[in-house]
Amino acid sequence: MSWKDTLAAIAPTIATAMGGPLAGAATKFLANKLIGDENASVESIEAAVVGASPEMLINLKQMDTEFKLNMKKLDVDIFEIEAKDKGDARENHNHSNMPAILSVSLTTFIVGIVCALFYTEPPQGAREVLFMLLGVVIKEWSNSMHYWYGTTRSSSEKTKLLK
Repeated sequence: MSWKDTLAAIAPTIATAMGGPLAGAATKFLANKLIGDENASVESIEAAVVGASPEMLINLKQMDTEFKLNMKKLDVDIFEIEAKDKGDARENHNHSNMPAILSVSLTTFIVGIVCALFYTEPPQGAREVLFMLLGVVIKEWSNSMHYWYGTTRSSSEKTKLLK
C-alpha cells in the first residue's frame, strides 16, 4: 500500500485535495501540521505518513477534519471541484475517437500476448515482466470496457441526446 493510499484511507479530504486543483493548499496544510514547515517537500510528507505511529494517524484524521472545516469556511467543496474537473475533461473530449482507438488497440494487444503465450515459450528472464505487463494491460483494457459498457459511456450518450 502506498503512502497516498494510506493518506486516502485516513484523511480522504486532504488526499482528494492533493490530487486536484487545490494540491498546493493541501500540501502546505499537511506539511505545516505534520512537519511544522509549510514549505516541506512532498518527500518529507511521504516519509512522515509512511513512518507514522498510531497516535500520528489519529492526529492525521483530526487534521483532515480541520482541513475540511477550513475549506467549509471558505465555501469550498473539494469533492465537488474534483467532480467538476473530471466532468469538464469528459466534456472536452466527448467527440474524440481516441477511446475507441485505445480500446481496439488494447484488445488486439491482449489477444496477441495470449496467443503468443500459447504458441511460444517466453525467454526465462522475461516471463515475469511479460506477465506483469499483461496484468497492467488487462487492467487498462478493463477500464476501457467500463467506458463503453459502464456508466461513463451511457452518461455521455445521455448528455448527447439531451443537447
